[in-house]
Formats: sequence, C-alpha cells, structure tokens
Amino acid sequence: MNAKDNALSALLSSFPTQEAWMAFSQNKDNILIRDSFVNFAVRFGLIKTRDTPSLEAFILKHTVHRTAFKPPGHLDFEELLDKRKDYLRINLSLRALTERINALLTEKQIALPKVTNSMLTRLKNEPVNTAYKQNVLRSLAFWLAYERSDIASDWHYGTLLSICREGKQTESYKEGARIGFALYSRGDVIDHEILGWLRKTLKNYIDESISHFSYGRWGKVKAHDITTLYVDFPKEKEAGDLVSYQHCLRSAADLAHQITIRWALSRYCTKNRFLSIAIAAGEYSGLDNYLLPMLNAKLSDDPVIRVSDYARQCLLINDIRVVLCQNPKETALFNGEALTIWWVTALWSSLYFDFVSDLLTDKILQNNPAAIEKLNRLLLFPEELDKNTGKAEEPNAVSSFFKFPHNSLLGVEIAKTLYYRQRFEEALEILRIVLSINPTDLIARTLRMVLFRNMAVEAETYPIAQGLFKKAEQEAIFIQNNCSHQFEDFYCEYGVVFIAQAMLTLRHSRSNKEIASDRKTIRQLKQRVFKALDRADDLFDKGMTVSPSGIRSSYLLTSARLLTAILQNDEDIFVNPNKPVDADFKTVRNPSWELHNQIGIVRRDLPEKLNNEFTEKSMMKKIQIHDDAISLQSYRTTTYFCNAVALWDYLSVRTVGTTKFVLNTLRKSIEIARTIEKDDVCIYSYTRTYGEMIPVAEFIGHLEKCIAMIEAVAGKDVYDREDAEIISRKGPLSSLLMTVNFS
Repeated sequence: MNAKDNALSALLSSFPTQEAWMAFSQNKDNILIRDSFVNFAVRFGLIKTRDTPSLEAFILKHTVHRTAFKPPGHLDFEELLDKRKDYLRINLSLRALTERINALLTEKQIALPKVTNSMLTRLKNEPVNTAYKQNVLRSLAFWLAYERSDIASDWHYGTLLSICREGKQTESYKEGARIGFALYSRGDVIDHEILGWLRKTLKNYIDESISHFSYGRWGKVKAHDITTLYVDFPKEKEAGDLVSYQHCLRSAADLAHQITIRWALSRYCTKNRFLSIAIAAGEYSGLDNYLLPMLNAKLSDDPVIRVSDYARQCLLINDIRVVLCQNPKETALFNGEALTIWWVTALWSSLYFDFVSDLLTDKILQNNPAAIEKLNRLLLFPEELDKNTGKAEEPNAVSSFFKFPHNSLLGVEIAKTLYYRQRFEEALEILRIVLSINPTDLIARTLRMVLFRNMAVEAETYPIAQGLFKKAEQEAIFIQNNCSHQFEDFYCEYGVVFIAQAMLTLRHSRSNKEIASDRKTIRQLKQRVFKALDRADDLFDKGMTVSPSGIRSSYLLTSARLLTAILQNDEDIFVNPNKPVDADFKTVRNPSWELHNQIGIVRRDLPEKLNNEFTEKSMMKKIQIHDDAISLQSYRTTTYFCNAVALWDYLSVRTVGTTKFVLNTLRKSIEIARTIEKDDVCIYSYTRTYGEMIPVAEFIGHLEKCIAMIEAVAGKDVYDREDAEIISRKGPLSSLLMTVNFS
C-alpha cells in the first residue's frame, strides 16, 4: 500500500464508526487532536478543505458500511497484549512497541497522547472511563492500521475498546432509550433461578451483539426491583430531533425481539408466568414514570412489547420495521399526566431482525436428513413419534410452539429460520398453524406469499411455477381484502412476485428454441412479461406512498421501470439467450433520471455537476437510514448489493469515487456473507433481479462476477485515480450490475 492508503487506514481505524467520531468530536478537550487529524487528512490528500466538516463528511462516508469485528469472547486487553504476536502479528517488546507508536505520532504530527508502559498496564486493569484512556487506545489503533493495514479492518479503536474492562463512558448521557423487563406470576412461582436466567440471557445477547450496539460498554443490565430489570441505550447525537434516537431504539427493538422469543423457548415459560417488556425514550430522569406503568398495564390479549408515545414516534420516523396496534390505551399517571400505551403486534422479522441463536442451534431445525425427517413427522404425523422411540421426545422449538400456538411471534420466527434454510414446505406448515388461529396475521400471510414465490422460482417446470405464482397472488389478495396492510414491505414483497414472474417468463422464452419460431407464443409471453412488470410498477409505487422513506420501494420501482425500458428497446432479448439483458446508456438512465426527478433528488436549479453530487448524497443518506434499520445479516448483504446497483446503474454519471465506493460495498457484502455461512443459512438475494433465497457460496460468486465486470469497465487501477474523474463508457451497452447474473 502507498502512503495515502496507509493514512486512510490509520484515520478510519481511529474513528471506525459514526458513533466513535461523534463521541470524540463533541468533547471539547479533543479540539487539538481533532485539528491535527484535519491537517493530517489534508497533507495526505484525503480531504481538500482544511476544516472539521470536511473531515467529518469523509469519515461518515467511509464508515457507512463498516461491519464490526467480533473478537473471541474470552479475550481481554491484557491477553491481547500478551499474545500480540498471534493476534496482531507484532514481534516486539512492549517497550519497543510504545517507542514505535510514539515515533509515528510525532512523524505524522498527530496530537494523540503518547503511549507508555504504565498506561498499557492501567488499560489492562482499569475501565476505559476517561477521554485520555480512550485516546491512548486510538494511538495504538492509529499505529496498528498504519503499520499493519491488513488487520486494520478488524483491530481498530472500536474493537480495542470492546475488549477493555467495563466502565462508565466519559460522556454523561442524559437521553436515550430505556427498555424494561418484568416477570409476573399468575399462579406459578418466580424465583431467583428464573430471574437469574433472564439477567443472564439479557447480558449474553448484549455481549454477543456488541457489534450491533454502537455504545462500547453501554447496555449494562440493571435491577429496578426484585422482578424488574432494565437496560439503557443512550441516543448517539446531541441533536434534539427524533432522528437522533435511531440507533438506540433499533437496539432496544432488537433486544425486545430476542428476549420475547427466548422466553417463549425457555423451560420457565408457562401459562402462569408472564413476561412484560416496555420501551420508553427521552430524558432518563423521567423515564421510569412511564416505563413502570407500561410494564404493569393489563392490556387486551397480553401483548409482550409495549412502547411509550414518544418512543413510537421515534420508531416510525426512523423506519424501524415494527407493526404497532391501531388503538392504544390511555391511562393516567400519579401526577395526573396522561400516558398513551402502544404495543407491538408484529415485527418484520424475516427481513430486519436478527436470527435467534436458540433456533439456529435447535436440533429439529437443522439441515440434515435426520432433523428433516423428525420435523416432518412432528408436523404431519406426531402420533408416530412416541411409538417409534418408546419414550417422550425431548423438548424442541416446534414442540414449544405447539404448547402456545397463539404465540404468532414465535411461530413466524421458526418459519423464518426454516425459510432461510430453504425448508419452504416445513415453514408453510408452521405458518398454517399460526394462520389457523389468526387468519389476518399480516406478517405470517406475507411470509407465506414469499414462500410460494420462492417455490415458484425453484420449480422444475414453467407450468408448476405459474401455479405457485398464482398461489402467492391469492395470498396477497386475501391480505388486501382482510388485513391492515398499508406497509411498504408488503407492497414490495407483493411486487417482487410479479418481477419474479416476469423474469422467469423471460428465461423460459429465451431457453426454449421451439418458442423462438412460434410468433403467437412469443407474443403471448411478451405480453405476460410486460403485464407483470406493469403490475410490479404499480405495487412499488403504492409502497412508496405508504412509507415514510420509500427507500426499498423506490429501488424496486426503478428496477421494474429499467427492465421494461430494456425489453421494449430490444425485443430480440426474448428469444436470444446470448444477448445480455442490457441496453445503451441513455435507455438505461432515462427511467431512473425521471424517477429521481419525481421524488426530488434531482434539482433543476443546480448546475449538472452539483446536481449529480446532490443526487448521490441523497441516495447515500437513504442507504444509511435503511442500513441502520437492519440487524439481519442475511438480508443486509443483499441490501449492500442493491446499494451498489443504485449507485452504478441509476446515476447519470459514473465517477471514480463512486466506483471505489461501489467496489468497497460489494466486497463488504462478501465479507458479511462469509460470516453467516457458519450458521447454515442462505441469503435473500436480488442478484438476478428478483428476490430469492440462495446459498452463500452462490451469492458470493454473483458478487465476484459483479466486481470483475466493474473492473473491466473502470480499470483495475481505479484506486490510484482521482475521485472526480468520470469513467468513460465502453461499448454500446451500459454494463448493468442489476442483470449481470441473469441468464
């Protein structure tokens, strides 16, 4: 790597996340250090303007898709230094290490504190609870990244902080989200063992998911009274608007989802014990006034997760995908203040919320012949199980669900796990039980529609696929007639049914030589494709209408219009399998340019260059909002691909800077995909234009093909060129990412 690349690595290792930068830059004691980083960035050509906003914008742009590295659970800072040769590839004494660090800080004129042996000893034994200690860690992170850039993506400041001893952060957070958990007896005893289980489960999940919670060592489990625990997640910005609660409420919602399912799976869950969860947001000094009444409230149908009115507003404006009740309950507080209690009726778990580890490891949900046979016997012929074994079956996730079949959250979560393991038929059987009790469950119905769509995509013949698409459409019709369905994700999943139908029809037309000579059949298939794309267009448009952000639906709407334009431009694509699904640059860009005008991210009053920058920044902001709403890595990977498509395929010009970002995004997606392979789950993929569930290896192969195509167009030397340079066009086609894997 050259000096500029080393400088970039060192800078981003010192501030690996938006939260790390914000916490640092908002501390007035760090002004001198901050200014030294500004000068450093200018000297190495990372930014052009010598000011803090330029540095901040640069850091935020380059950390938007960083995935946190999770070090071994047992590892602490002391062990890291003791085993520095193994973990960090450092074969130096601590004294020599500190000398090297300090020499680099002096050489690069970085005002971070010098590192001493005594300070390293303190970091081994004490909480990192002062700005000075945190900046010493930054000194180490800066040196590691500059001298060992190949490990910088893992061993950055955030990772180093995560393995240090717990301690109260230097920031005195006064606002954020507080989530409470209370156990109530309805006849069965709640003893210390059960409360210990709850505390341990909370702590374990927070420790496991520290990469998702951007708060260092925040998220400590505290007790309010004997049966009530709570966890605080501070809001990450000083701004007073609702958007500043995005991360803390996403974390609280994730935690609520996990504990709801884990409690239902635990042996302590009975009909005579009730777990109540409440989320409040605002100033911590007054949150208990709302939290405790919400935990204690007796509500119809015993909803587990309750939220305050302010928390509800934050959830909605930050696009956190939960479904809330339509008619909240109002009650009076002791001081006469009115309290409005909302509750969660469902979550868009199959797209946005992380897997529950207990389900991933449950023996009956595994992808092996014995588990598959056992699950199918349990679902279809339960009376045969005891006869075959001569004894009662050991508890499992499905038998736990059978005890409480009204628990739709658990049923949907089991179906989701099976769905991501391509066990579509078994997932349908679980959803049959959920829907037999509540036929209007929107999430279960939508997931059933998606399962039929996936089965159609994998069907052996075109007629079978058409029948399955019909079943998916019937589910959607039922939803529209009977469910409260005004949600973006329903319209998106429904629209993708028609995208998949159109593209499978196109594939059928291209792959059958006999069809090419049958004009009548070709005409019918063309009509079917364009009709399906038109239906998809209408549904994605409705998705934009009902959504506060319209991020997902606007991407899919653009893709539908782009496909229509390509196929109308060259109908020979219908019969020639050797022709890529692509067109000239103008044909491809017109649909996206028109839509960008309609949604306000193209401004007629700006010069062309500024307009292009404005459009790109607007798209990047939307990308960040959507990414912050996701904790399910199997879906996040494909959103990164979609982000790359939006920037490469939809923008009016391709610059070197955009190309670098696209390549980094695709490579980051591959990194994430590799981390989930161990869980034996697939990826929800749009790499062939329509939503489908594919294995990790296949998904990575698709992205590698995308990277190769971009490098062929832009040149492999793209990282050595200036960001403002415009990529010249090669050949008559636009080199689409969206369709490069479709054949």
